Amino acid sequence: MDESAQMLDLEFDGELLIPHVNTVAYRQIYALEGWLRRICLTAWMGTFGASWSQHLEPNLHRKLEGMVRRNRQRLHLDAESNDDLIWQSTHHELLAMLTDASIATSVHSLTGSDQDFIRDAFDEVREIRNILAHNRALSRKSHEILESLISNLRQVIDTFRASILYGSSDILDDSDWMGRFLAEQLIGNDWSQFQAFVARKGDFVEYVTLPTAPFDKWPDAELLLKVFAEHLDNIVAFCLNKERDEFIILAPAILDDESHLDLCDKFSQNPQVWTDVPFTAQHPKFICSPKIWIYENQSPLKARTL
Repeated sequence: MDESAQMLDLEFDGELLIPHVNTVAYRQIYALEGWLRRICLTAWMGTFGASWSQHLEPNLHRKLEGMVRRNRQRLHLDAESNDDLIWQSTHHELLAMLTDASIATSVHSLTGSDQDFIRDAFDEVREIRNILAHNRALSRKSHEILESLISNLRQVIDTFRASILYGSSDILDDSDWMGRFLAEQLIGNDWSQFQAFVARKGDFVEYVTLPTAPFDKWPDAELLLKVFAEHLDNIVAFCLNKERDEFIILAPAILDDESHLDLCDKFSQNPQVWTDVPFTAQHPKFICSPKIWIYENQSPLKARTL
């Protein structure tokens, strides 16, 4: 590499040189851990429902609960501060939860990979993550190593995305008690303003609202979290269409009937959770909440294979 090419890796911040690859690598690890935390939450909730955290190793559970309490002391910083235990975890703790034997079947179903593969691949990222956490400078070679490690996990993540965000589901009609209950709740509904249905996707139930005219609004992350606050323990995520006024509430099918009925009843009321503020302009502590996921209108995974 000649000197001019090497210089492109560095930029000045006043008198201090900053390696550009550090900022790129941090963004990649942020995204990687974000997806792995989602996989972890989905697997635990798909297996145990709302009580999933009670099945964690007791010492780990106590430690994470303590971190939640400390996290609440940082509210004045105005950062994303959700109480979800998985988002409190360190790299090591996340790896322990993701590879817990009690969710092995669910993890394999969601990712197509076994836990040993995920453990080995994710554990290798730890060293570079630690370098970044201590603000040590990376080089191009460091970044090439990181990208190779991340590529080992990309299929795991893409399989999860294909399944949960873009996988097919079966609409539940009057022959199913959940479909029948929603239909009863929507008697007299103005379908030009609220197009909704409930569907089954593997171990999960989806409460879906479709776009309606004039197609000029977005789901408001803050309003969703507030309106459904009493139901958040029963919700894996609110999945928001990146381009349209459409969202899906993803819940584990294993929930008890009363929890599903309460959630379906709240959903059927067509709560006003819309805004003219696009996702990129909404407050990060809401739109980046662990409960807020975003999906493309058309699967990018299908386009990639064409």
